[in-house]
Amino acid sequence: MTKRKKITVLIISAVALLSAVILPFFFLLPEKYPTDGITIKDTLPDGGGKEATVIILGGQSNASGASLDEYLQKNVTPEKYGEYERGFDNVYINYVSGPKTSDEFVKCGVCQGELDGGFGPELGIADKLNELYPDRTFFIIKCAFGGSNLYDQWLSPRSFGKTGSLYKSFASFVNASLEYLESKNYNLKIEAMCWMQGESDALSVDNAEDYAKHLKNLIKDVREEFVDYASDDGIAFVDAYIAANPVYWVHYALVNEAKRTVAELSDMNTVIDTVALGLTCSEEPPENPDLAHYDSLSELKLGATFAEEAIKFFDR
Repeated sequence: MTKRKKITVLIISAVALLSAVILPFFFLLPEKYPTDGITIKDTLPDGGGKEATVIILGGQSNASGASLDEYLQKNVTPEKYGEYERGFDNVYINYVSGPKTSDEFVKCGVCQGELDGGFGPELGIADKLNELYPDRTFFIIKCAFGGSNLYDQWLSPRSFGKTGSLYKSFASFVNASLEYLESKNYNLKIEAMCWMQGESDALSVDNAEDYAKHLKNLIKDVREEFVDYASDDGIAFVDAYIAANPVYWVHYALVNEAKRTVAELSDMNTVIDTVALGLTCSEEPPENPDLAHYDSLSELKLGATFAEEAIKFFDR
């Protein structure tokens, strides 16, 4: 390698590392979450005792929605995009995507992410659920914040007796959503929680090494918090690896190993190997790829895979 090339590589690496350090601050978490004191608009018809399946979605930016709709439009057929744009008649979502909220259950569709014109795994989840169960009613309850971490903000009650502010808001929002659906006479069963998080914890070796402990506690607390709505077999926990990007997520391998270890603790846990799945963060925008967030088709595939894994726990 020539001296000039070495200098170029060093500059690129330094810029990438700096980006990794400051990246979480592009998703600054508020002192007061939009879930605090939330009131859900009454827009759903009476369920009349209909059975409905609930999927909870949580995490940070690859869950809250930072993949861009403009590239999704270019990568799918006009017919398919039209389906996404109209939303799915049997899959509704109440979402908190960072500072953006739906404030009601709406048809799951495009642009329900944290970034302007962004979407998260919910779109792929809804598409797959609609494809496989067109006559079944689903509700997705999504609470995700870009840049959020498990070691403090998502920390659940079992961890050191301290509860993170975001976990509290998440629990409050999900409970409010469930109570609303119950008031509309739906017979609810939570089948799964899907979790796309860990990038922020991968920035520090200490936090990465603590990830398994905190994740195990989170899963136990989620199951205890929503036990009254759990399916007969309990709530499945569907996790996913973070991207294998050592420039941004320095200790990604430790976090992913923690996820694998925790997934093996229970047959109600599972984890998606997003690396083996071939998900990419390197193509969009073409002129300056956002290396921290999944490209549009990869985000869609992540959601579809979440649904496929969750479905394995249906009607067991």
